[in-house]
Amino acid sequence: MAMEELFTKEVLRWRSIRVLTCCLLFQLIGPMSWCITFHTISQGILNPFSILYNVLAMWIFPTRLAVPFVCFVVLSHVYNKSFTVSAWVPITRWETWRRFLSLSFFLKSCMIMLSCAFLTNFYVSLVNPDLPSILIPCQPEGALCNKRKAFILYMGLMNGAYYAYYYLMDNGNLLIPATVYPSRLQRVKSKISISKVKEAYNKHGPSMISFLILGIMLNLLNGNSSWTDGFVILDIPLMVTMFMATILWAISITFFNDIFHIFITEPIEIPLTSEEDINPETDLDSWRLSHALSSSGLLQLLAFMDLKTLAALEPRNFVRRSQIYAISQPGGHPRNWLGIMNPSLNLIRKFTDRLRRHNCPEEIPKVPVKPLDPSVASTDINKNAVVKAPTVTMKERLQKILDGLKKYPVFAYILAELPDATNRSIFADALPVIWAVQAFGDLVSSSFTEDKYGVAQRNIPDILAAFLQLQKVVDGLSRGTISKRAGTSDSLPAEFKLRRALRSALRSALYTVTTTFGPSILEMKMSAEYQSKLQLYLDFKEG
Repeated sequence: MAMEELFTKEVLRWRSIRVLTCCLLFQLIGPMSWCITFHTISQGILNPFSILYNVLAMWIFPTRLAVPFVCFVVLSHVYNKSFTVSAWVPITRWETWRRFLSLSFFLKSCMIMLSCAFLTNFYVSLVNPDLPSILIPCQPEGALCNKRKAFILYMGLMNGAYYAYYYLMDNGNLLIPATVYPSRLQRVKSKISISKVKEAYNKHGPSMISFLILGIMLNLLNGNSSWTDGFVILDIPLMVTMFMATILWAISITFFNDIFHIFITEPIEIPLTSEEDINPETDLDSWRLSHALSSSGLLQLLAFMDLKTLAALEPRNFVRRSQIYAISQPGGHPRNWLGIMNPSLNLIRKFTDRLRRHNCPEEIPKVPVKPLDPSVASTDINKNAVVKAPTVTMKERLQKILDGLKKYPVFAYILAELPDATNRSIFADALPVIWAVQAFGDLVSSSFTEDKYGVAQRNIPDILAAFLQLQKVVDGLSRGTISKRAGTSDSLPAEFKLRRALRSALRSALYTVTTTFGPSILEMKMSAEYQSKLQLYLDFKEG
């Protein structure tokens, strides 16, 4: 079984079940209890025993939990299929429209909209049981019932449409693990506060005036009744109920998003060795850190997070970190060290190469064209070499057509590349690179005292060269690249924060290594350019 498939079945599935359980418990303790309490007090019953009886009766008959359970199951399915660990940055406007008009976006949006509509109607029916539920049909003579039910349904669908656009188009599905990870209970408690309630409503709560006008217009279009019948929704109790239902919906959807983030990005500890070391005939995709570092997506991100935690200079990591510097017996091979170093350096070098290809293509060495061998090349009747015209692929033809369309202003507006888009999309994938730099900065430093066999010493020049090359490319970007944006650091997109974090991680790792090894770091075999750069770090002049 592939490691990604094993991770999905053994880890993500059970984490999703825990998310659903936690959210259903929150529905019992929070919004549902509040709705029943509000409804009891609105009837003029101030007896605490009556309020407690109504709340307990709701828990005794859990059939009402069927609606939020189905809604959260649907949302959990959408979340599991849509989450990402790198921010989505559209290169062109056409890419944005192509994603917006895709079938996948339409289906997922419909699922989110229906779930939000049922949740909104569920809270309305709890706050005021006199208002109709979607599942209960109105009486034939209940024209007012149908009008109000339609308004509740439209408002729930609009809430869902707003949230679907935020989640699928505005990087609402981005998962970034916390750098400092407290206990799970502490993180859940931090999401239940007055400030979080206000933040939830400001983010997902709709404008009551705009939805009120939309509800009136939709009611006017619903049926052949008089225009005055469209104002039946202008009822104070209905407005108060809808306002409360919207707040509860915003809290529930934000809490579900936060809980999903907490449980799915929870750190995992991946062993350095596996049964493969004992029996080489086992599956190559066994559960091992070196294989996880070579994977992709969330598993790779959690693997580099585990590597960063493992490399941290803390006493609790000493026993596990000592396995990195161990050698195989018999044979004396540093398999554990090479297993984590090779995929990490490959990731750093690929990231550096992506930046160089876009910003410094002239620095990339060109592959020399080999001359044709006369004995192999085809010749004409006079024995002259015949050079065949290169074949043009369909992709190249389409690219030429698109380049020709860009000459026209209308097509250029849609097909032209957005400013900083390519660099932003590259830096959106920088989080595992940052953690790889931090981890190997600490591992190289700890090898000074913990590496008894010297397995890491011979690879220090390669690691420092990868760090310095990446720093040279990142610092050499022009000022117009990744331009500064107005606003606080919290409001900046993820790719802007990651670029700053990458520069800080590189400087911190290089300072950690140079201060640990001192001037002896210059005795390693490195180019003169890199040695002069390291000398600046030794003199504390870099930064």
